[in-house]
Amino acid sequence: MPSTDYIRHAAKLSRQLFLDASMGTPSTPDPEFYKTLAKALEEIADGLESTAKRRD
Repeated sequence: MPSTDYIRHAAKLSRQLFLDASMGTPSTPDPEFYKTLAKALEEIADGLESTAKRRD
């Protein structure tokens, strides 16, 4: 089973940016957000690749 820690963390950071923006605070993603998002996308890609390998 692939790890989902970074995926969940990226979702949490995205929700926080959205909430800040909805309260009128201009929200700009910080470097941590982009680093976490990159790791999350790697986890997603790894999960998709492992799923595809199991189907073959």
